[in-house]
Amino acid sequence: MTGVEILTAGAGDKAWSFLIAGEERQFQGNAGYEDVVEESYSYDSTVGNHLRVSVGDLVVVRSGREALGVGYVEALEVLPDQEKLRSRCPGCGSTGFKERTTERPRYRCSPCARTFEEPIVETLQVTSYRAHYGGTWQPLEGCLDKAQLNALSLSKSDQQSIKAMDRERTLEAVASRGVRLPRQRGASTEDRRHPLELPGGRRRTTAAARRGQDAFRKALVRQYGFICAVTGAAPAEVLEAAHLRPFARTERHRVEEGLMLRSDIHRLFDSGLLTIAPGLVVRIAPSLAGHPLYNALDGSRLHIAQDAPVDHEAIAEHHAVTVATW
Repeated sequence: MTGVEILTAGAGDKAWSFLIAGEERQFQGNAGYEDVVEESYSYDSTVGNHLRVSVGDLVVVRSGREALGVGYVEALEVLPDQEKLRSRCPGCGSTGFKERTTERPRYRCSPCARTFEEPIVETLQVTSYRAHYGGTWQPLEGCLDKAQLNALSLSKSDQQSIKAMDRERTLEAVASRGVRLPRQRGASTEDRRHPLELPGGRRRTTAAARRGQDAFRKALVRQYGFICAVTGAAPAEVLEAAHLRPFARTERHRVEEGLMLRSDIHRLFDSGLLTIAPGLVVRIAPSLAGHPLYNALDGSRLHIAQDAPVDHEAIAEHHAVTVATW
């Protein structure tokens, strides 16, 4: 086989977690791979399970600490006859050595305890693979942590880059956190949403102006998943970390004083047009009676567990202040 083979059909009945090592990569035996987290994952024929991944398989992309996102494999690129550099300990030949940042020699081999300045570098002929899943990618932002991922894994190895997962239980776990995967469809090179050539240019990002806001959102995602407390499951892109007490007044982030809210619901909440009554029941301002989409929410119960760690006193304060203006 020569050239690049692109696979767009497969059984698609398995599930995997892909490790994006990045800065957390412990061992220095190889130089890593070119991954674009939201788009594709690269690996080669030296990686365990490399032949088992198929188009249609479910994949959870993970760091060493948590799940970053989930999607379905839409296409697989196969690139034969690629060169890969692999570094080994000059003593025992192991790839399991670590870099030391404050001591010399620079490296220390875990298996044989030898220290050295430079490893032995060898060139391998490998087949490289790139799994594309960008068209179905859904961010998880850590709402499944390492322990939860391990409970869903069929492998007990922490170092395995591609780990088999229990597909049904993984789908259930993802759904329970409010994540809704798009329906799988048979992909072709003509109708794939994301081309194999990755986009260049600039990527728009939003910077948090408040100190600790990112950590506050992450803590709420871990607590509630991607579920708007008022309307239910929603895409991560429209969910915001809302404060029950105005941040401008308290300047603090407490999980007990926060809820995940859809951006439009968050604005209504902060504007005094939506509040939460004792008993965790949604109340809508009379001025919104002409908007059926929002008026229909009046009297509904919050989409949070009965024992959720929410500050009922803060909810009562907001409710009292808000309804006094109606």
